[in-house]
Amino acid sequence: MHTDPTDPTDPTDPTETAAPAGHAEPAETPAEAAAEPVEPAAPASPPDPAQERAIALDALTWCGEHPAEETAVETLNAVFTLIRDPEVRPLWIATVRAVVLAIAQVPDPTPALHAHMTVLVANLLELSTDSAMVDELLAAWLRHPRSFGSLHTTPAAFQRETFVQRLGDLLGWNALDLHRDRDALRRFADWVNTWNPRNKFRSRRALQALARNFPASDVWSRIHFPSEGGAPPHRSNQGGRRGDHERPAQPPATPAAQPADAVEPTPEAAFASPDGAPAADATPGEATKRKRRRRRRRKGAKPGEPGATAEGAASAEGSSDEGGDEGGDEGGDDAPEPGNQA
Repeated sequence: MHTDPTDPTDPTDPTETAAPAGHAEPAETPAEAAAEPVEPAAPASPPDPAQERAIALDALTWCGEHPAEETAVETLNAVFTLIRDPEVRPLWIATVRAVVLAIAQVPDPTPALHAHMTVLVANLLELSTDSAMVDELLAAWLRHPRSFGSLHTTPAAFQRETFVQRLGDLLGWNALDLHRDRDALRRFADWVNTWNPRNKFRSRRALQALARNFPASDVWSRIHFPSEGGAPPHRSNQGGRRGDHERPAQPPATPAAQPADAVEPTPEAAFASPDGAPAADATPGEATKRKRRRRRRRKGAKPGEPGATAEGAASAEGSSDEGGDEGGDEGGDDAPEPGNQA
């Protein structure tokens, strides 16, 4: 194509050269694309409380007009985040009562509707006020023949001990009857049995209180614990101290030592000295006393007996074998001294 550089109506740039036929311009590399500055996204503006309130009030109004719709239950759960708003709370309380009572009349709720109802009841149990209304709605949903049961699993975040505690309250003040509402209690126990082990163990004390205060073995035996395979047991030692089960076993007491058999003393021991030395090792003073005793016995012997002497026979009448050896060891012998004999 011919171009005229002097023609102001010619759109072709005279400095631009045409690329040769069959030649394509190189594509932009990732490095070049990253080098290009990117404008940061504008931060999201915080929600307008007045606008949120207006949307919530409109949604609650719709729920009140269509209480049996599944969307009404889902909407109530979404608006529950604004329950602290003083303008939203009264309408939410009035709407939730109408919706739950209407859903309780639905003959066959879908699994999705049942899941939304479980979340809604969990939110109701978080209320610190309107307890009478909460008890009424929980009892109405419990009596529905398709509520709870083993076929309805619940996310772990909504497997809460407050369900078990509130059931005990309903049984305590006769809002539920242990005999007339037996089927509802069995379904509830089957539903609790689907909880994960951690949440079941968290609710164990409340379950034990139910089994103890409202005996119904066909109900509470449906709840199994991994370590037991049965219903929560009744603990007889309710007042035991924490940690008693962790105490190490005490070793058996050592039997007391039996006294040794008495040993009769030997003749050598009977005649030992007080310090334990045998008689043969007695002191010289003791040996002198024994000599005197033998001499007295010889003096007192009768004539003709072995060991008798003339002096002993003459003085035998005045002597006594029973006389004590009272004299000191230093005194002289009883025999006459040499030179004094008559």
